[in-house]
Amino acid sequence: MKYLFISLLIMCSLQVSAQAKWHTSKVSKVYPLADGRVIVKFQSDHPNCTNNNNPKYYYLGVGVNGVTEGGFKNMYSVLLTAGASGKDVTINFDSSSSGCDINRLSITFQ
Repeated sequence: MKYLFISLLIMCSLQVSAQAKWHTSKVSKVYPLADGRVIVKFQSDHPNCTNNNNPKYYYLGVGVNGVTEGGFKNMYSVLLTAGASGKDVTINFDSSSSGCDINRLSITFQ
């Protein structure tokens, strides 16, 4: 019974540490990399993005944080549209990784 409790406690703590975070800001830079990933910089940063860059780097890549090739293309298109039009983007990213890897996003047209 004691081992079951400890196992459940560890599993719960792992799920909490990998909790996804939401962030809304305007895109300030979209920076494609040679390996196919894209770095996105925003006008404001989320405090839970832990990389040492200033402004913070948020990464988008196929196979990273559940992103498929189709999802990547859609999100990249939305990021470019938001950057060109000055609209806010809301992203969901993994705060347990210093890459602040983006999983999904939306653009606000209001």
